[in-house]
Amino acid sequence: MVLAAGEGKRLAALTMDEAGRHVPKQFCSLHGGPSLFGLALARARAVVPDDRVCAVVAKEHERWWRENPHDIRPDNLIVQPRNRGTGNGVLLALAYILKRDPLARLIFLPADHHVLNEGTLIQAMSSMLAGMPARAREIFLLGIEPADADPELGYIMPQKATRQDAQGVRHFVEKPSRTVAGKLIQEGALWNSGIFAAAGDLLLELFKMRFPNHAHSIDTTTARIADPANPSWALGHLYQQIPDVDFSHHILQLQVADLRVVPVPQCGWSDLGTPHRVSERLNLISSNRFSANDSFGDAIFLDLANAAIGANEHERVTRAAI
Repeated sequence: MVLAAGEGKRLAALTMDEAGRHVPKQFCSLHGGPSLFGLALARARAVVPDDRVCAVVAKEHERWWRENPHDIRPDNLIVQPRNRGTGNGVLLALAYILKRDPLARLIFLPADHHVLNEGTLIQAMSSMLAGMPARAREIFLLGIEPADADPELGYIMPQKATRQDAQGVRHFVEKPSRTVAGKLIQEGALWNSGIFAAAGDLLLELFKMRFPNHAHSIDTTTARIADPANPSWALGHLYQQIPDVDFSHHILQLQVADLRVVPVPQCGWSDLGTPHRVSERLNLISSNRFSANDSFGDAIFLDLANAAIGANEHERVTRAAI
């Protein structure tokens, strides 16, 4: 399940198209290649069959996911009336998927990250899925071995400092100072990749425990929707009323005893969460650009490389005027 309904607000100043519209980060590309959403779908296809690759998108982003097909089965596209945080994206996905398969195990991937060494990450995802017991009652997280003490990322503290297979989680630390991040890394902390896997019924149980009315409303409303790609008026009305839910903050961090983290060797992972990290990534891949004629056909995406150049030029002009 690729979660692709986010707004990408932290990059809003960078991701404007020629008409002045903000383009969500997941529908942008690096150096004219496939979009980040397209790369995430390809990542998913590397670990599950094509017919089991699904995505959650937002109705308000339709101009991008509708106009730029990513070779995803129409009945595997789940459309939210609007973005209401990762938690609601996960809950809506569960409502539809568990109707198809009550015993489904799911792996969730963010749609807006970039990885230099896809093979390393894909191997870790495959190993995580293979190592999950058939009826596991834990949530398995992928933690990336940090390349530096980045103060803008989230960190997972394993129970032990040694790098090993899946182990328990002590706690999470969100965006520590650089000094604190350095100390966390010395103690074995891992970057929180946002990739996790679990049995669908376990995740639904957690939502029912934390948000019982909320989960019931989603379940009863989606039960009357035949096509997940066409949300009903009732679901749209519900989405106007329900609160935003952050899956990590409102679910995971309250269930630490049920978590296992799987370490991933450094693989050039980045969440591209700030203009600075976008610039860093563009510099790294400038000598090995993606082809604009990749397997995603003739679809054209907002190129973050051109956007970054334009933003830097605008900043220089502004400074000169001052």
